[in-house]
Amino acid sequence: MGKVLQPLRFGFSRICYNYILSDSPGFIQIADLHLFWISRWRSMERWARPKVITMVEFTSEPQKTFPLVKLLIALGVCIVLLGGIFLYVRHQRNMPPQTGSASVTVPGLLRPGNTDFEYYKNRIRIEGVKATLGVSFSNARIAMISGFIVNDGGRKLEALELHITLFDMWGKLSKERTAFALRPGTGFQKKPMEPLEKRSFTIGIESVEYYWNPKQVAYEITGLKYQ
Repeated sequence: MGKVLQPLRFGFSRICYNYILSDSPGFIQIADLHLFWISRWRSMERWARPKVITMVEFTSEPQKTFPLVKLLIALGVCIVLLGGIFLYVRHQRNMPPQTGSASVTVPGLLRPGNTDFEYYKNRIRIEGVKATLGVSFSNARIAMISGFIVNDGGRKLEALELHITLFDMWGKLSKERTAFALRPGTGFQKKPMEPLEKRSFTIGIESVEYYWNPKQVAYEITGLKYQ
């Protein structure tokens, strides 16, 4: 566009020059016209300049594939969890159903009032007792009482009976049960506890009420047997 308008600019300049030489009275009007076209040419030249457009290129990184090592680790964790669930269900099935009081008897079990019972009772510790709520297949509310038995005695502990008491939110008696936390031939390890051994236990109490307080659980040893 600048090359097209350039001859016009010099053409009008030549016209103004001729008028100056001829001393024409219309020179002033031609001069104004010349200034008008010069300003128009400059504006048209400014608009005719090419505009620079900046192109921004957006690139996306390729999606990273899931590492094989992490996949194997996740698969291993799932297998361990499934194995634990299977062993727990199998353990619960092996435990005999007990309701109300301990219906299973162990020959030679020591009871309160026996001098040997009072002596060996102090050699047994119950630790980490906690209560959780479970639901059976029949939609019954079950209180699962779990903890650890520690045999501080110098002999093998063969059987241990506990009396567990549950309370409601107001501290009143809610439910109670007497059951074996350790009994010969049951559990994962179907053998007596060695001296200084620590073993877990779980006792279920069915049909607990809605306002049962899992934070308040009382227990006491009501029977034991050493080899």
